[in-house]
Amino acid sequence: MMTLMMLAVTLAATQEAPQDVVPMIERTQSHEIRYGRSDGSNTWAAGPYSGTWSGRASSMNVMNMRRRNTTRTQLTVNGPGFEDGTVSLSCAGGEFEFELFWITWERARLSYVCEISRNGEPIDSRFELAFQRGRGLLRAGRNERAGQMVHEGQTVQFETQRLSGIAFPSGKVPGYVVRADGREIAGMDYGVIRSTLYLPDDDDPHREIALLTTIALATFFDPANMPGN
Repeated sequence: MMTLMMLAVTLAATQEAPQDVVPMIERTQSHEIRYGRSDGSNTWAAGPYSGTWSGRASSMNVMNMRRRNTTRTQLTVNGPGFEDGTVSLSCAGGEFEFELFWITWERARLSYVCEISRNGEPIDSRFELAFQRGRGLLRAGRNERAGQMVHEGQTVQFETQRLSGIAFPSGKVPGYVVRADGREIAGMDYGVIRSTLYLPDDDDPHREIALLTTIALATFFDPANMPGN
């Protein structure tokens, strides 16, 4: 009798096992990003989503002693779920607003911030990415990034994580994982040839915020990934 009860408990626990026992990239939809040009504008497309983008970045590095990196991006998003109008992201360096107490490493004073609007009108959304404070002449290994996206009542956190390929200390940022309430729901992999977005299912309530977060990360000119850094 006791054996049967233990078996029933085991089966119930197995049936109720959280999604995270399955790797995120195996339970999400993957969409490669394809960049192009149309009507004089740079374009992007990933699965059923598309938009325009423009950006610029500059980097100065003098013997690892003096550094200056700047980056700006303008981005629009259209597709399923955006019937109310085009969502636009305007991103650049800015001051922190979020209290990101969960970040364990020392972060730089400025962050990469995206202000977000729909049909030209600001909405209750904001994206912030924190940089690890520079490690000086002997800096090596990976550059940490982490941040948060708040979008119309929902919040997700993201941080650097390798989703594919072989790990070795290059200092480059390989990709990101996105979490909601501690659960991995999405990701972005820079890849070798093309970046890939990993998004939850179409009916998942975090689908829209996951898309906006990952496309903002994919189009970010990260100083760590620029030639010479």
